[in-house]
Amino acid sequence: MTHMKLLLLSFAFLFSVASAAQKITIQEDQTKIYFTFPDQDVEGELSDFKFTGAIDLNTIEAAVISGSAATETLDTDNWFRDRHLRSKKYFSAKAHPLLYFKSNRIASTNSGFRVSGQLTIKGITQNCIWNFTIQENNLIGTAHINTHDYNIKVYDEQSRNNVSIKIVLPYTK
Repeated sequence: MTHMKLLLLSFAFLFSVASAAQKITIQEDQTKIYFTFPDQDVEGELSDFKFTGAIDLNTIEAAVISGSAATETLDTDNWFRDRHLRSKKYFSAKAHPLLYFKSNRIASTNSGFRVSGQLTIKGITQNCIWNFTIQENNLIGTAHINTHDYNIKVYDEQSRNNVSIKIVLPYTK
């Protein structure tokens, strides 16, 4: 084999390896976290999201999805309710300024991937499962929790403390 052919094959191999990796960068400043108390028709958002994981879309099972959001940013578009929810009785934002999540297992699904991990709210860590889809340049995850599991009893009846969470993680390649 001539040196030129060897050089061309080397470049082709390097290009195919480089193009196979689809490492992405999460755009933290554009990330949106939405929550809904379906039983009460209350919606809100969290912001000040920090991503600390690493994701390669081609090897999603090896990815690490982790991050935090600031409790103080809880916003339901009602300042009185927001202040109340940030108080000691509920989210205790001063004592617990961040909500944390860290994946411990990721599996591909027909429509995207499922992330199992640990969600920490108000210093209490519980298992949490997120279902993610990929839409354009966004990872969109949904999860369901019960705030009662985190010692946040918005309502006396445990079933009324169910919350749906949606996170939109814009990314660049």
